[in-house]
Amino acid sequence: MTLRRQRALWDYALGGLARRRRRTLAMTMGITLIIGLYGSALFLSESLREEWRATLGATPDLVVQHMIGGRPALIEEGATFGVADEPGVASIAPRVWGYVFVEAISANVTVVAAAENDARYATSLASGRPLDHDAEVPEAVLGEALAARFGLQAGDRMALPAADDETLVLEVAGIFSTESALHSADVLLTNASTARALLGIPEGQAADIAIHLRRPEEAAIISARVRDAFIGARVIERDSLVRTYELTFDGRAGLLSVLLLPCLAALLLLVWDRLTSLGDLERREIGVLKAIGWETRDVLAARLWESATIAFAGVWLGLLLAYVYVYVAGAPGMAGALFGWSSLYPDFDLRPAVRADHIWSLIGVVVVPFLGVSLIPTWRAATLDPDEAMR
Repeated sequence: MTLRRQRALWDYALGGLARRRRRTLAMTMGITLIIGLYGSALFLSESLREEWRATLGATPDLVVQHMIGGRPALIEEGATFGVADEPGVASIAPRVWGYVFVEAISANVTVVAAAENDARYATSLASGRPLDHDAEVPEAVLGEALAARFGLQAGDRMALPAADDETLVLEVAGIFSTESALHSADVLLTNASTARALLGIPEGQAADIAIHLRRPEEAAIISARVRDAFIGARVIERDSLVRTYELTFDGRAGLLSVLLLPCLAALLLLVWDRLTSLGDLERREIGVLKAIGWETRDVLAARLWESATIAFAGVWLGLLLAYVYVYVAGAPGMAGALFGWSSLYPDFDLRPAVRADHIWSLIGVVVVPFLGVSLIPTWRAATLDPDEAMR
């Protein structure tokens, strides 16, 4: 009996929505817009976290930098900091890398020197072939986004400014892609001698030292020993880097969500204004319902069904809008507020990362206040005497 009663109340609520279709459409579109904006921020930030997590496999457990005057400086290539024989240390490798500003695209290119036995990028080639370290013409392998920005394909040649104010011509051996666009977007991979020429790093020096551990839980112990052995060292632990990026994405997504609060407040104020000023026809309708035997709880239940139908229709339309905006359109406009890491943005093919707790949080932030605001004026009208309401 109760289920049949609620079904009848819902049928009546749908009829009421149809009779007031303009107001119904306006409030549904308002909720759709708010859910779409908040959902876009949540979906985009979670997808960026997934992109960052995909890079963790190639991130060293420890990175040692030489700090002079509070800024990173070159470090001796053969430095081991007295931890090379530690059982927990798997390898210690100097890294030659840095940034070269290319005026043609008004952005920095990340130049990375690849070791001859490094097969990571050879297995992820989208086109072309691996580097030939002994080629007469210096070669490079580019990330897909960088190649697209330059308009290059495998076999083409490109010119980059070298550190000695000369121009260095490189042949594009291949174009690679990785699971994470953040890991390959602006990367130019070349041999060590070419990278040193582009970056101005002399032989015997490196940009930093990467330490890979057999047991990552020993990172804090090895880090302390490196600092004791090398004065002026800054040791970056992978776990600390992960926490920093997580906090960064949380902070930017939170700031973006706070900036959207005026939109939510405006929607609730609009709903309050529209629903508190119940028209004469609606008051007369409530009076008629009470006169024919409806109880106050029945009137409230019918209005609750109306508001819930509007709210949940707006939620699902808003989620669909956010999904299309982020994962189909690429989040134009909003993506720049969350990327913030380079003027050369990766060509993101964002992987959907929709979580159930995100949907429930959106319902809690938008739908619950909307239902509360919509019930108050109905309760006031439903408590009136039927004769008074009809007049």
